[in-house]
Amino acid sequence: MQLIVAEKPSVARDLARVLGVPAGGRGPFEAAGRVITWCIGHLVELDEPASYDGRWKPWRLETLPMLPEAFRLRPSRGSAVQYRVVARLLRERRFREVVNACDAGREGELIFRYLYQLAGCRLPVRRLWISSLTDEAIRAGFGALRPGAAFDALGDAARCRSEADWLVGLNATRALTIKRRAGRDSPLLSIGRVQTPTLAMLVARERQIREFVPRDYFEVHADLATTAGERFGARWSRGGRARIATRELAAAIAGRDPAVGHLPDAADARAPVVERLRARIVKEPPPQLFDLTSLQRTANRRFGFPAARTLEIAQALYERHKLLTYPRTDSRHLTADVAREAPALVEALAALPEYAPFAARLLPTPPRLGRRFVDDGKVSDHHAIIPTGKPAHRGRLDRDEQRLFDLVVRRFLGAFYPDAEIAVTDVVVRVGGGQPDGPAEDELPPAERAPPPAGPRGRSPGAASPPGRDDRGERNDPPVDPLHDRLVADLPPPPDRYACRGRVRRVAGWQEVAGIDERAARRERPGSDDAGADEPAPPLPPLVEGQRLSGDFAVRARRTAPPPRLTEATLLAAMESAGRAIEDEALREAMRDVGLGTPATRAAIIETLLE
Repeated sequence: MQLIVAEKPSVARDLARVLGVPAGGRGPFEAAGRVITWCIGHLVELDEPASYDGRWKPWRLETLPMLPEAFRLRPSRGSAVQYRVVARLLRERRFREVVNACDAGREGELIFRYLYQLAGCRLPVRRLWISSLTDEAIRAGFGALRPGAAFDALGDAARCRSEADWLVGLNATRALTIKRRAGRDSPLLSIGRVQTPTLAMLVARERQIREFVPRDYFEVHADLATTAGERFGARWSRGGRARIATRELAAAIAGRDPAVGHLPDAADARAPVVERLRARIVKEPPPQLFDLTSLQRTANRRFGFPAARTLEIAQALYERHKLLTYPRTDSRHLTADVAREAPALVEALAALPEYAPFAARLLPTPPRLGRRFVDDGKVSDHHAIIPTGKPAHRGRLDRDEQRLFDLVVRRFLGAFYPDAEIAVTDVVVRVGGGQPDGPAEDELPPAERAPPPAGPRGRSPGAASPPGRDDRGERNDPPVDPLHDRLVADLPPPPDRYACRGRVRRVAGWQEVAGIDERAARRERPGSDDAGADEPAPPLPPLVEGQRLSGDFAVRARRTAPPPRLTEATLLAAMESAGRAIEDEALREAMRDVGLGTPATRAAIIETLLE
C-alpha cells in the first residue's frame, strides 16, 4: 500500500481526483491501495534553545553563542493535531512506501524531511516532481516517480538554510537586544541572515538621500526648425559635457547663438547646420521569460502589486486554476524537453480570443525557441514560468489574476516573435563660426560611449540618456553624484554644438504581442523588464548633413537630485544582485549568482521588514 503526503489539502484533493481516490470527509483520503494525507505548510520546526540547555532559556550575554551539537525538531505551534495524524500514518506498517508529494522545491523538500525525521519513519521514499498541477502533469509525474535519495543534496541545502537561520537569528538577535537593553520596555532588535543585509541596503540608500547636497547647474537647449517649419529640440554639449557651472556662463552661450540663429543669409557659415548625422537600426530582442523575481518586479511597476501579493496570485494561478507552471522558480529558461511542448501550448492559447491573433500566426510553421530561452544548464529545480495550456475560464479569475496571467502569456508568446527594429538617429547641429575644436561625433548622443549624465529632471526631450542596467537588462541606476560629472566652468570658443537623438519603430515584432505602442517603443531599451520607464525620444524630421536650420536658444536651470528611495521592484532587483559591491573577491564570487534570499523567500523578507 502507498502513502502519499501532500503539502496542502487543496493539492491532496487534486491528487485524489487524478488518481481516482474519493476525496470525502475531513480525514485522509483512502482507496485502491493508496492513502493521501497532507501537511498544512510546516508541521515541524527546529526546537527552541531551552530544549538543549536550561541555561539558554534566559537571555544572557554570557551564554552566547548557542551552538547545538545536533539540532532537535518539534511539532510546529498551531499544527500539532495535523502532525499527529500524519505522523501516525508514517509509522503504520501497512504501507510499503511513502511518496513525497510536497511542493517540488527546496522548501517542500524540507517540510517532508523534517516530518519524516520527527515521526521516526523508516519507509522507502519516492519523490513526485512536477512543475504544474494539471491532470496530465500529475499523471505523468506518478508515472515517473524518482527515488527520494536523488534529492538528498536538495534536502541538505534546505536543512543548512534552516539551521543557519536558527544560528544567526537567535544568537544575533539575543546579542544585540541584550547589548542595547535599557529597561523593561526595551524593544526586541530582530536580526536575520537575509533580512538584516536587506535592511542595510535600505539604510544605506536612506543615508545617501539624507546626506545628499543638491547642486545647481545649467543647460542650454535649442529649439531648432527646418525651412519647412518642422521643429525639434537639442542640448548643448562640449567634449561630452552638458552641465554648465553658472547661469552667467550658460547665458553667454545662449546669448551668442541667437545672434546667428535666424541669420537672413541662409548660406552664412555661422547659421545652425546639421554637422553630423548617424542613422542605424537597433534590434530589440524579446525579453526573457519570467522567473518569480522578475515577475514580481514587473507586476510591482505595472500594477503596484507588493511582492507578496504577486506570489499569492501566481500561486493561485498554479494551484487553484492550473493555468501557470510552478511559480517559485529562479530560472528564466526552459529545458529542451519542455520547449518541445511549446507548439501544443501555442495551439491551446490560440483558443483564447485575446491571444488568438498572435498565436494563430505561429501555427502554420511549428514555433521554435532559440538558445536565449532554452538552456538545460540554466534550469535547476524548475523552468521559467509559462502557461500550462489548460483552458482558461476567464470568468473564474478575479481582476488581479487576469492581469498577472496576461503578463505571463504575452511574455511567452512574444518569445516566438522576431526582434523589434528601432531606427535610431543621432544628430549634431553646429551653431556659430570659428574653428572647429574637435570632431563633431564627440557630441553625438552615445552609441558606443557613455553619455554625459543629465540629472533625473535635467534630461533633454531630444537626447534622453539610456539608464544603467545590470546583466539581465534590469534598471540598476547608481546614486546621482553631482561632483562625478565635470562641469563646464569656462566659456569655450565657438562654434557651439547641440546634440539630439530620435527613435522610430520600423518593425514591431514581439512588441506587438506585449502591447507596447509606438510611443513606448521610442523609450530607451523597451525590451527590458523596465519597458516604458523613460521618457520617449521624439521622432526627428528628415535631416541631411549640411542642412541649414534656424533656432531659438534658452537657458534651463537644473538641480541634481538624490537617488530615489527603493520601491519593492528595485529592492527585489537589489536583493537579486546583492554582493557585487563586496570588496573581498572570494565573497563576491560566492554571491555572484545567488544574491540575498531566494525567489520564494524575498517577498516574505520584505513583509517581515514592513511588519
